Amino acid sequence: MSGSNQLAWLVLTFAGSGASPKAPGTMGSLAATVVVALLWGVGMRDPWLLPALAFSMALAHLAVGDRIVTVFGEHDPGAVVSDEVVGQWLALAVIPLSAPLGGPDGFAGGIVLPLLLGFALFRVFDIAKVLGVARLERLPGKWGVLLDDVLAGLYAALVLGALAFTGVLATLQGWVGF
Repeated sequence: MSGSNQLAWLVLTFAGSGASPKAPGTMGSLAATVVVALLWGVGMRDPWLLPALAFSMALAHLAVGDRIVTVFGEHDPGAVVSDEVVGQWLALAVIPLSAPLGGPDGFAGGIVLPLLLGFALFRVFDIAKVLGVARLERLPGKWGVLLDDVLAGLYAALVLGALAFTGVLATLQGWVGF
């Protein structure tokens, strides 16, 4: 594989997380969620960070997205998870915006439940392909691969944000303890 194709593979598989033989999209989303947890853990909680990361990954996806067929041999293979990473980061972008509601650690003192819910909500919207998500997936090439996940991520962010801003998430956290 040429150097440019290796770089495309690294971007499109999110450093190999999409190379998982089972549920590569879920593994890519999980890797993106772990990155958010690590950033949160080291104090990187700025509201602009996750949208900026999502935008940067979307640009990287678009920069190498014309190589998907060359590198993988098909239009939208499971190993391509850069789109899931973008969507997952958009889904979780509401967490820093909602953090003041729950104190310095956000969401009533914990991030585990918001991360789990954001992960699950994004996967549901991504897999179910409802509310226009399937229509975007039919767009040609790298755009169709990316934009359906962007919309799924935005839907998940809306639901997670609504749960946070209405106090439902804080109530759930009180029940489960995290």
